[in-house]
Amino acid sequence: MITWMQRNKKYLVVTIWISTIAFVGAGFVGWGAYDFNTDRASAIAKVGDRKVSVQELQYAYSNYYNFYNNMLGGNLTQEKAEAMGLEKMVIKSLVDEATMLSYADEIGLSVLDSEIKTKIANDENFQENGSFNKDIYYAALKRAGFAPKDYEKNLKKQILLEKLQNAFKIIPTKAELELFKSAILMQDRLEVATLDILQEELQFSQEELKKFWDERKDNYKTIKSYTLDILNVPALSKQVDAKELLAYFEENKNNYTDSDGKLLSFEVAKEDAKRDLLLKLTKKSALEAYLEFKKDTAVATETKEIFANDITFPIEKLQEGTSGETLKPFVYNDNYIVVKIKAINEPQTQSFEQAKAQVQNEFLAEKRTTALEMKAKNTLPDFKGKDIGFVSRDNIIKILEFDEAKSSQIINSIFDKQEKSGYEIIDDQVVLYRILEQNLLPSVKAEQYTSLINDNIMQAKRSDFNINLIKKLSSRYDSELYYKGK
Repeated sequence: MITWMQRNKKYLVVTIWISTIAFVGAGFVGWGAYDFNTDRASAIAKVGDRKVSVQELQYAYSNYYNFYNNMLGGNLTQEKAEAMGLEKMVIKSLVDEATMLSYADEIGLSVLDSEIKTKIANDENFQENGSFNKDIYYAALKRAGFAPKDYEKNLKKQILLEKLQNAFKIIPTKAELELFKSAILMQDRLEVATLDILQEELQFSQEELKKFWDERKDNYKTIKSYTLDILNVPALSKQVDAKELLAYFEENKNNYTDSDGKLLSFEVAKEDAKRDLLLKLTKKSALEAYLEFKKDTAVATETKEIFANDITFPIEKLQEGTSGETLKPFVYNDNYIVVKIKAINEPQTQSFEQAKAQVQNEFLAEKRTTALEMKAKNTLPDFKGKDIGFVSRDNIIKILEFDEAKSSQIINSIFDKQEKSGYEIIDDQVVLYRILEQNLLPSVKAEQYTSLINDNIMQAKRSDFNINLIKKLSSRYDSELYYKGK
């Protein structure tokens, strides 16, 4: 385990929250139905005076997804993420974060603009040759899908959380250091086996399924949607004067960067610049079309229903509008469109038939877990497995057919438990284990890991402290959860 910890040390410095301002690589995912009324439209929760926005949920979900995807070697899928309840995990972390921020507000902690500027200037992601570069900063934010004001708002929260954490001095004791060393240097000789669930063990009746839905029907709602009349305004298609195009590029060159955030040359960015210039020249026509459309003297090109989880459409434009409103033109698919919101369709509880597919997936997941646990408990006392020899947190060996990441998960789970035998559920399998023998690695080996052990004690203590503090604070502030996740 030590080897893996050293190789992936960045994962071990994560606090109770995974920062919502990290640059994300995965795209935003589709969201379920929101239990919002009109004054909740921009938030999924509220704690005290702190709101948790839909945008924060999107950013945080992407970061959590990337975090676990990296830990699993790139093998995390949206289906697996949903099965593990990742979205609910993210929502809880954001609510916990809002609780801590409310406490920081209460005790008078604040963040100065100068502190935000210093944090940005010292970020290596925004530096060139050791110095802050404004062009790199704006290009990096654009590439990551952040507006500067949103990034700096989230950065301000991160700094405030860091100040709150630093207000509580948490230092490892000598006894804790010795305890952690012993835990890390312990090695167990293991006997292991796996159990699977057969398909016939997961049989169920429609009555069982319907009862499962009936007890949770409020969790199965339609997705909020918008019925739109759309007027398309195609971008101009004409030859562009070379000098005019070059001048436009020079004025906007910070918008054209490669995947590393470096500015592109005019020749490389020429076609993109031409497209953007033509859009700029089309804007006047788009505004004229908007005025005609608003007065009902122009006819819609199409009528369309857009769902709130449509990541291909700029949903934020619709979230700002009201039923019957005509929105000012905006760019969509390299053209302008003018949108009139005919109706806003709020979430409705789905019938059993409408929700059946989702209900069945969740029912089977719960039934599978219950069946695995029952089978494990019944088989554990007398199981006959494979003796895989000694394992420790200091070394990783593959357990049966599992890869390194999952073997690591199994080993750590075993070392975190007190029992001599037990089981661990991994995906759709149970791993049974029995400790045949225990001993300690040489204590001199601990000296190699002193710093790492210290960091992990700090992390464990801080995490435990945060969890208890949040429990204490949860009754201190009024809280509302508008969207529970899926």
